[in-house]
Amino acid sequence: MGDILYETADDYKSKSKSLDQSISDKLVDFERLRISALTKAAKISPAVRKVTIGPRSPEKKELQYEENFEVTPKPRIVEEDLVEDRVSDDLRYASIIKQYEKNLRDTSDELFKNLLDSMLARRAESMRNYWTKQTEECERRARELREKKLQMLKHLHDNDNLTVLEQAKLDEKNSQIINKHTIDNMNRILEEQNQATARFAAVTDSHTKICICYNEITNILQKDQGLSKAVCEKHIPSINSVIGNISAIMDLCKTGALTDKNVKQAEVLVLNIDNIRKKMLEELEEIKKQELVKKQQEEAKQQELLQKQAEEKRELAARAAEVAQIEKNLTEQPKQQPMFYSQTNYNYFKELKNFLDQYENQYKDLLENVHMKKFRFDCQKAVNTPVNAISSVSGMHMKDKYDKLAKLLRGEQVQVLDTYVTATQHPQGLYYCTALLAKKIVRQGDLLVSSNPEAAFPLAAVTAALWSQFPEFGKLLEAYFHKLCPYLVPMFLPQKEGQTDKDFYLSRGYTYNDEGVVEKQDKFLKRMSGIFKLRCAIWVAKTPRFVNAPNPHGPRFGWQWLASFVNLKPEPDISATLIHDFFNVCGAEFHKLYGKQFVKVIRLISSKYLAILQNIDEGGPKTRLEVFLQEVLKTGVMQPPTGVLPPNTW
Repeated sequence: MGDILYETADDYKSKSKSLDQSISDKLVDFERLRISALTKAAKISPAVRKVTIGPRSPEKKELQYEENFEVTPKPRIVEEDLVEDRVSDDLRYASIIKQYEKNLRDTSDELFKNLLDSMLARRAESMRNYWTKQTEECERRARELREKKLQMLKHLHDNDNLTVLEQAKLDEKNSQIINKHTIDNMNRILEEQNQATARFAAVTDSHTKICICYNEITNILQKDQGLSKAVCEKHIPSINSVIGNISAIMDLCKTGALTDKNVKQAEVLVLNIDNIRKKMLEELEEIKKQELVKKQQEEAKQQELLQKQAEEKRELAARAAEVAQIEKNLTEQPKQQPMFYSQTNYNYFKELKNFLDQYENQYKDLLENVHMKKFRFDCQKAVNTPVNAISSVSGMHMKDKYDKLAKLLRGEQVQVLDTYVTATQHPQGLYYCTALLAKKIVRQGDLLVSSNPEAAFPLAAVTAALWSQFPEFGKLLEAYFHKLCPYLVPMFLPQKEGQTDKDFYLSRGYTYNDEGVVEKQDKFLKRMSGIFKLRCAIWVAKTPRFVNAPNPHGPRFGWQWLASFVNLKPEPDISATLIHDFFNVCGAEFHKLYGKQFVKVIRLISSKYLAILQNIDEGGPKTRLEVFLQEVLKTGVMQPPTGVLPPNTW
């Protein structure tokens, strides 16, 4: 059955139907045969006394039956026995026939069932092999046709029948075309079916992925309901759009109208919802990070606030103790031996002096090298040009000057006019430029601030920013301040036994000209005032936001200087000048920071310090200080200095 090939599916169905009908007919004939055999057996049973078939049958049959089953009459004497035997045999044959009928029925049912199962299996196998067999049959017929045509061509060639040969070629060509069209149609149908199946599988896969993504998004939103509300609201329209589009595509699957465009659209929808999921995760993660950072910042601010409050309490306590000590010293000073400096401040002065000496030795070879004169000159230009140009014209202007000086201190290349300078071109160049910058800034107090006090504030702001980034530069700066203005230590060094007047005046900060004449007092006071005002401006300077660091030498150091200075033995002119400059430059900021304690210091200076100063100083500085303090105590207000930079200037 499996070897039968059918031209079409209808042929197969018709032949299968006829085969089923023939089987039914055979079963009916078989039933008729069974009934006929049993009928004939019943007719001949009276004449049969022995076994006629099987292993116990006699070798030669003695009885012969004719078609009319005539039996030779027997003697009357045994007729009754024969009747009994016939009844017994009839019963026995009836039982055997019933058993045969039962066995035959069971066998027939089983045979019919097996035959039907076999037919169904072969039919399914035939359907599975249909296209393969059909293709093979087409190819076989094509080969046979080609062989026949070849034989015909050979025959025609032998007979030299050109007309028949051409017709054969045409027939072969037509046959090939027909076969090709048939195969192409079959391949096209199969290809379309495969493509439709692939499209359906692809769309189904995309739909599954979208559902998975959607479930993940739902789970995410359920887990973080508090944080995900804003994120969810932003992405809901996009999610609904994806769900609506994929639902429309799935509806096309039911009608079988899917196209490659729908498949690509489904794939794009998968990417879209996956991107939405990723964006939501990223945004949620970012929100969590922001919340964590915000929480940490709040905790840090709280901790910082607590620390600041504790520090302010400690500082206020320290300030109160210092004020009490100032009051005690000013009360007992006339009775005690005069103090020219505190030992702590003097030790720090000596430390800075030793540091400065060691630092200057690190670039000593560069200074003595005659071949490096141009390099030294370029370094001086790289320092002097931006420092001289610093002003409060704008925050960008100040940042530009800061950037140039910071690059120089980092050893990076700096352009000055038409020259490019890199401090690290010489091994000692960085030391030289750092010291040169510190000295230049301190000298600006003498050369610039002494005649233009407002210039102190932009210069101080740039200096504080550099100090916060380059601590070694700041230490050098402080050393040069102490060297040029020893009152910043503070200290009033007394004249030692055997010390010349020149050495004594030099230790006090005075200068001598080429003729060996000491500078005049008014010039000295103006120069000291300029340097001191620059130092005061640094104490109250605010560092810019971009350096992200506080002023390393802020108001606390100014307060320490004031407390130390008023505890020293007052000196004519210079003491009143410096205290007046301090209040002019730092007073407003210190009043805001230290409040009542600062007012107490002002009262102590106004009452007790000026009383001591009254005995040794009757000059203009002392009078100006006295008038200033009386005005402050009268109004309770300290005006900010002229030229101070507004908040957030740069």
